[in-house]
Amino acid sequence: MSGTFDWKPELADDRFVFDRESISPDFEPVPDTVLPIVVGAHPRAEICDRPLAARVARVIRDWQERELDADDRVLVPLVCTDLWFLNDRELMRQPSISIGDPGINAATAYYAARLPKAFVIDDVCAVQLDAEFLEPSVALWGPEWRGTEAAVEAFLQRYAAAFLRAVH
Repeated sequence: MSGTFDWKPELADDRFVFDRESISPDFEPVPDTVLPIVVGAHPRAEICDRPLAARVARVIRDWQERELDADDRVLVPLVCTDLWFLNDRELMRQPSISIGDPGINAATAYYAARLPKAFVIDDVCAVQLDAEFLEPSVALWGPEWRGTEAAVEAFLQRYAAAFLRAVH
């Protein structure tokens, strides 16, 4: 098929342009260059957890811009599904952040059984991580979407800076 496509960039919204500029479409996601932010491959995860993951990715990019020196290793925050993540052993060796209820995110289910609970509000939310970040993965979840939002907020406020320093 030949021809041209007349896409008008002025029609793109600011959020799309910002997100597009943060990771080039030509970026090759080699495992040791990314920081996976994992959501479930489930409609509820797409609706509730992917927007949280996008927010976490923006916070990570902002932190790296402020805190890292020019010669520091940058990890590209990459939102991906649990199916891709759990089926790629190299990717699973990377530091990661899993977002969403273990019932719809298999990566959270995997980490929920392995990571200690750093912050918990019973029946509301859980932030699971190794406080020394020897295991550089994090699981953020609640039994419903409001709880997952609370877990993400608690992580960002209490643990994100230490986690990012540890993995960089």
